[in-house]
Amino acid sequence: MLSKELSAFKLDHHFEALLVLATQEKPVTQNKLAELLQIDKSRTAVIVFDLEKRGLIQIQVNPNDRRQHYVSLSPTASTSIPHIEITIEKINQLAEAGIEQQKLSTFYEVSEMMQKNLLAKGA
Repeated sequence: MLSKELSAFKLDHHFEALLVLATQEKPVTQNKLAELLQIDKSRTAVIVFDLEKRGLIQIQVNPNDRRQHYVSLSPTASTSIPHIEITIEKINQLAEAGIEQQKLSTFYEVSEMMQKNLLAKGA
C-alpha cells in the first residue's frame, strides 16, 4: 500500500533509505547507511546508485580517504520527506484502526524482540 501511495516518487521501496538519511544531522558513509538500514553493503550500494541517478541523494568522496563516500539527501528529496512521512502516518492509522493500544504495544514489543534475536544470530 505504501509503494502504491508513493508511486509518484518512483522510489522502488527505497523510501526507507531517504527517511533514514533525513534523520541524520550530517552526511553518513555508505557503510553507516547499510548499518542503519540493517542491510548488506552491496545492497546499499545499489540503492545509493539508484537514488543518486534519480537526483534524490548526493554523494561526496571523503578527501582524506577516497574509498569512503558520504551520502546525504538532495534538496529535491528533502522537500519530499514531509509527504512521505504523512503518507506513512496515514497508512499506519489505517492499519491500526480498531486495535487496542495495549495489543499494539505488545505487538511492537514482540516484533522488536524478534528483530533483536535475528540480528544477534546474524540472520
